[in-house]
Amino acid sequence: MGTFDGAEQRGICGGGGTITLLDGRVFHYKVGLGAGTNNRAKLLSLWSLLWLARRLKCEDIQVFGDSLAIIDWINEKSNIRNTMLSHWDQRIIKIRDTFTRITIQHLFREYNDTTDSLSKEGLILEEGTLLYKEVSIPDTHMWETLIIY
Repeated sequence: MGTFDGAEQRGICGGGGTITLLDGRVFHYKVGLGAGTNNRAKLLSLWSLLWLARRLKCEDIQVFGDSLAIIDWINEKSNIRNTMLSHWDQRIIKIRDTFTRITIQHLFREYNDTTDSLSKEGLILEEGTLLYKEVSIPDTHMWETLIIY
């Protein structure tokens, strides 16, 4: 299972989320997403979640986010009107199709507190820098750093 969220403040974007594997391991991630809008932040945070899930060798995943617009775009229930975001929409669809089974569903904002906090932490990171750590191991304080784009 994975959750994602994006944040935008003064034109700077960050993303964050969680991934829970079938073996019980839980990971948190936060990512710097550069300049843009709230929709860009949420869309790129979803891409980051799927990218990290593939890196963690997930084959099946249920994804939850609090942006119904993003979820409808990815589930092809509506179209992106912003041509600046359509490139990322296509990248998400491409990576989405590599999973054996995937669902992407809406989650009400009040159930997304951890993910919301992580996305705000992503605001201070360099664009394309993703930090993640396994939080299911007690006293793990070390974040691993990846450059994702």
